[in-house]
Amino acid sequence: MRNVVLAAIAGVFLMLPVQGEPKADSGSADALKNMINSPSADSWTGYGAGFALHDDPAVQAGKAMRVTIAKKGSNPYDSAAWDPIVKPVSKGDVILVAYWARAEEPPTGSETVSVPNVTVGLSKAPYTSFGEGAATITRKWTMYYASGVADADYKPGKLVVSVQLGSDAQVVDLGPVFVLDFGPDYDRTKLPHNKVAAAVPSTPPTAMVAPEVRFAEALTKLRAKLPVKGKLISDPGQTPNVYGPDQTSQAIDASGAPGGKAVRAKIAKAGAHPWDDGVSLALSGDIKKGDMVFMAAYLRGHDTSVQIPEIGVHTATAPWSPIATTAAVTLPANQWQIVYASGVATTDYPASGVNAMLQLGAGPQSVDIGPVFVLNLGPGVATDGLPKN
Repeated sequence: MRNVVLAAIAGVFLMLPVQGEPKADSGSADALKNMINSPSADSWTGYGAGFALHDDPAVQAGKAMRVTIAKKGSNPYDSAAWDPIVKPVSKGDVILVAYWARAEEPPTGSETVSVPNVTVGLSKAPYTSFGEGAATITRKWTMYYASGVADADYKPGKLVVSVQLGSDAQVVDLGPVFVLDFGPDYDRTKLPHNKVAAAVPSTPPTAMVAPEVRFAEALTKLRAKLPVKGKLISDPGQTPNVYGPDQTSQAIDASGAPGGKAVRAKIAKAGAHPWDDGVSLALSGDIKKGDMVFMAAYLRGHDTSVQIPEIGVHTATAPWSPIATTAAVTLPANQWQIVYASGVATTDYPASGVNAMLQLGAGPQSVDIGPVFVLNLGPGVATDGLPKN
């Protein structure tokens, strides 16, 4: 993989003009110093779409993330693919995004997929962003570009590359994405750009609306059941990660759930453990010792009732310690249920260290996962006053 990365970056560097002393030499491993993300196709995630990794020998590294948008969004940013930036960025740095993409299933009547914009921005509210890079994606694997100038200093993990894909119902394959930081004072006009590009929409850089706004009605109803308002630490519109050896998943329309979208996870057989197949969802916001963590997930059995051994909030890595959980629940067929879990944090947890999780490996079944709301209610909140299943 390292040689693949070097070859790809070298290809980008060959397209750049020489301006004073370059930060990296395209012919050596020093080129990696410009890269500020992890360029593998499996690092793509996002919301408003289905995500499935598959083999494709036609693209660098041989892996691609298939992004399925089931329905045209009200806005182009209603469906998007994200890739995290893992290194710091300084105000004034010139950033180049170079990503592989191809159209697997363009919209009806078209041979291409329109990408209204590609930005670099905050991974959570207020979702401010910089950069631009509209593109028209063809059926052939091609490297596309976006660029911008950082408007502030950003710590590692605060930024993501966001590819807007909600302009229509369509299927797009995304390969590796390379994010390069050329430092300040680099002439951005000399960077590679897309030869064929759609018009950039007249949406502000903050167009990715905060979850508090997108799910305002559902949050108001939920908070009416709680003793305190609490702080939302999940994005209910984010596409959850469905994992395990015996599962398949797809994005679906879900008129009965807030936001109107869900993910259908199908489990082919029971796992050796109930957690062998499941769902995880990244959270944001630190959790302090003594905080009450509350979770409310919209779930539905597809065609038949389903059993979920456990839902809740756990640490994101082994030993996956529970923070807020509930006992096993049975969901009726074709009827949305809100399933609750709660618990008091026994220690401090950083924002990047916790996930919402659902265990699905109890047996062959199909479950629809709608929005997942996780609230930090703060200290001093009694479990007795919270909704129960």
